[in-house]
Amino acid sequence: MRVVVIGAGLAGLFTASELIAGGVDEVVVVDAAPEPGGIARTIRRDGFSVEPGAGSFSLPHPGLGPILSRAGVETTPARGAGARYVYVRGRLVRLARSPGMVLTPALPLGAKLRALGEVLVRPSDRDEDETVADFFRRRFGDRTGELVAWLMAAGVFAGDPERLSVDAAFPMLPALEREHRSVVRGALERRRHQAPDWARSRAHVPSEGMDGLADSLASSLGDRFLSGFRAESVRLEGGSWVVEGPDRLRAETLVIALRPECAGRLIGGDVADSVAGAMAAPVVVVGLGGSGPSPAPDGLGALVGPGEGLSTLGVLFESSYAPSRAPRRSWLVKVIAGGATNPGVADQSEEPLVSRIRDEVSAILETEIDPDFVEVVRHRPGIPQYPQGHRDWLARLDVARQSLPGLHLTGWGYRGVGLTGLAADATRVSREIAR
Repeated sequence: MRVVVIGAGLAGLFTASELIAGGVDEVVVVDAAPEPGGIARTIRRDGFSVEPGAGSFSLPHPGLGPILSRAGVETTPARGAGARYVYVRGRLVRLARSPGMVLTPALPLGAKLRALGEVLVRPSDRDEDETVADFFRRRFGDRTGELVAWLMAAGVFAGDPERLSVDAAFPMLPALEREHRSVVRGALERRRHQAPDWARSRAHVPSEGMDGLADSLASSLGDRFLSGFRAESVRLEGGSWVVEGPDRLRAETLVIALRPECAGRLIGGDVADSVAGAMAAPVVVVGLGGSGPSPAPDGLGALVGPGEGLSTLGVLFESSYAPSRAPRRSWLVKVIAGGATNPGVADQSEEPLVSRIRDEVSAILETEIDPDFVEVVRHRPGIPQYPQGHRDWLARLDVARQSLPGLHLTGWGYRGVGLTGLAADATRVSREIAR
């Protein structure tokens, strides 16, 4: 069986790795760019390293761990990443680990007591596609539910909890409710029944940066990876797929690991119509750095709570949890701004944008910052969103694919936006192909 994978972002590279590990040796990965990785390309300047996309990931993980291991990717535990914060009501508050997050000092006593009563809340008997906000309000009460829903939606999707589908965005949560009649009880039960040698998942960083991670994955493919190969068209011909580009490739199976709208333009027909509704949230990533002691505390970073009126969604303390990303005796933070609730931020001109972000970060960290390193990266269309109806959208897409045997779609626009989500989907696709 020959498989062509279009797209050498992490989704495409992960899928190729899983296919080869599963015994499918005839795999070719093509990408129009000269380097692999997609947005996983580290920006290095003046001794600082800024990751425009994800800069950390959780290990151990049953899907991601083996993929990185096969490619020889070296990782390092993120230093002090267990410390995480929320900026709410004008102050920075340290969060407890989930499920204890509901007891954060940012909440009044009444809200905490209501949250503790989550174990007594009966599961919903309605078969509906709940939003993230509605799910958490129902389970934990209005005050706690609003805060936790906002933090999860903003922290993972830069999204709006009033629009995201909890079943599509965070499927584990409704699963805990269905299986254990309580999210908290379910989380505690799962932890209690872990194997004796179970290791808690921790944040890790790639030792050679995210571009080094992508390069290692591509190198492990050898001559199976073709850079600078722009796929101009694809079509079914005589029971096989033909990919037209600088060369003509034929394969029994075609995997398109691109954003849904890009996949739709390439395929056309019913699939193009089905992916037309894909949604995304534009974001801006701003790296701010300088010399001297870090203004940020130890830890992974801080999320901004609801109602603070800021463009900033979160601040990652890069030089705190990954010291190699800044020169010695220097500091670096990475700011994520805009998103689904404030998309216009991505269109602001650089000077006022940076000035505003600098002032907001100063307020969040409760100290005036004066960076001499600034890097701005705009992501358009941005981070994919999984709104209400997303699962139905995926089902319609699967129906549309039935007329195109051998076609598979993967990437962060479908079933997961983080590295662990992409790895899990790579496993799903490889198993589908094996069947």
